[in-house]
Amino acid sequence: MKKLIAVAAIATLAACGGDADAPVEDDSIDAAVEEVIPSTSAGTYTSTSEDGTEVSVALNADGTYAVMEGGETVESGTWEDNIRGTCLTAEGGDGEDCWNIQPGAEDGMMDITGADGETMSYSFEG
Repeated sequence: MKKLIAVAAIATLAACGGDADAPVEDDSIDAAVEEVIPSTSAGTYTSTSEDGTEVSVALNADGTYAVMEGGETVESGTWEDNIRGTCLTAEGGDGEDCWNIQPGAEDGMMDITGADGETMSYSFEG
């Protein structure tokens, strides 16, 4: 009788799936992560530094970028949006430099905040 109960219990567990270690598919987790990751628009962001030099950052749709100061390219590399913000990885650099890009108070302006907490306003051409 004990063997019959044990066999019945095993059959019942097998019918229920019984694999407690299998990952649970949950699309809500993916949706929540997508809500947190920014969606930055490719285009050119332009501002003027404190010393009057024009600074522009071109985020290209192919995932590359270039930073120009006074008309000369001073940095280039790749960019992507991830949970830390809009992150630039310079060619030959030592890691990501992430920024928070939000619409500014005026139309066509974007407020860009660096990891140091400093915010600058940039005009945007998409």
